Amino acid sequence: MEQPYRTRAVLVPLDPSPTQVQLLRSYCGASRKAFNWTVATVKANLETRADERDAGVPESELTTSISWTPYSMTPLWNSVKDEVAPWHRDVTTHAFRSGVTNASIALKNFDEARKGVRRGGPIGFPKFKDRHSKQSITFTELKRLGNWFSDDSRHVRLILPRFATDPRIVRRRDQLQWLHTTESLRRLKSKVTSGEWSVQSLTISFAGGRWQASFSVRQSVECASKAVQLRGTVVGVDLGVAYLATLSVPIPGLSDANGHVSNPRHLDGELERLAKLNRQLSRCVKGSKNRAKLIRRRQRLYGRITRTRDLYLHRLTTTLAGSFETVVLEDLRVTTMVKKSKDTTTHRLSRSILDAGFFELRRQLTYKTDDRGHRVIVVGSFYPSSKMCSHCGVTRAKLALSDRNFECSDCGVSLDRDVNAARNIHREGLRLLGNEASTVAGHQPETLNADSRERETEPLR
Repeated sequence: MEQPYRTRAVLVPLDPSPTQVQLLRSYCGASRKAFNWTVATVKANLETRADERDAGVPESELTTSISWTPYSMTPLWNSVKDEVAPWHRDVTTHAFRSGVTNASIALKNFDEARKGVRRGGPIGFPKFKDRHSKQSITFTELKRLGNWFSDDSRHVRLILPRFATDPRIVRRRDQLQWLHTTESLRRLKSKVTSGEWSVQSLTISFAGGRWQASFSVRQSVECASKAVQLRGTVVGVDLGVAYLATLSVPIPGLSDANGHVSNPRHLDGELERLAKLNRQLSRCVKGSKNRAKLIRRRQRLYGRITRTRDLYLHRLTTTLAGSFETVVLEDLRVTTMVKKSKDTTTHRLSRSILDAGFFELRRQLTYKTDDRGHRVIVVGSFYPSSKMCSHCGVTRAKLALSDRNFECSDCGVSLDRDVNAARNIHREGLRLLGNEASTVAGHQPETLNADSRERETEPLR
């Protein structure tokens, strides 16, 4: 019986030489060329069939439909690449294969969303890429291509074109074959060598002003399990802007006594520097070298902000996923929140919402709890966590966003707004857990005589 496995990504920053950078950019351009050709071919085929239907041509006599799978589009690309890309010998064939595969995946997602098979919002027809689009290339046939790590665990192998006509590549194959990394790959190499992990694909991309390599690693569940130190069974988490998160169970070293986790506001701390760079860019001539330097500086600044935010969220989510068996979150519709803040108030609130990274926090919590055998419960977005009293359960009709204290008119309790919401989310998570574990049909959980009671018994653990 095959062991269960999961796929995770290992991200490594790269430090390529100028010649390697030029070669990587040519690879990304070749991938973009194959992507645009695939999208254009499929689009022309669809338009031809649509015109023939409008002209009254029978369905059986229409132009043959093109299959969108990579197994069908790759041979078609190989048959026309001498005409479409006569320079293809100076680029590895894996670059074109990466572009065709990405286009096929985008077309598949569009088709499934149109038919209602794919979950989520609507997806439009794939758009053409230009030189300003994200630069990336994916290598998939790793086992057949050989070793990917150097002996010193500080270099990643770069595939070079087999029949290159560029004399720089022909003369310097040994120097161009290995990409230097700023971090050691010793742990990844040892796991792959021992057979615990297997590399499925390698993606080299340019993001945040630097080149990086992302290894898609397949690991067994037994090898990836980690020991955890439990602090409790359930914790309710209320996400916000004033505080990034408010926990119903405070954690020493992570939150204060009330459960508040501070919001570092990574973007706000760099707004002055960004504004200065934007002013300098506005005075530069388009196409000049100084403008290109400033653009790279701004890219690196944005990349540093993103990496700092991700590291902060990783610390928070790792602690929550390892300390509690169940983490209860509220289903926040970030897009709707941003639209409402833009319509009613200034753009500062919408910027703060996006800077907090609510979706990234939920994504990290989801896979980290799954790795540890724990779970995430999501409370519905219409649950009145902020308007309900966590002591007596009475719901207020209105609560302005500026009201940071919740005062109940029935029981007289006065609580911080976020603390009250976190306690309500905690209680709702217990109720949902009890409903799943209940064996009494048609009634609330944990009742001895099938009579509904409020807060008199605790759900099953």
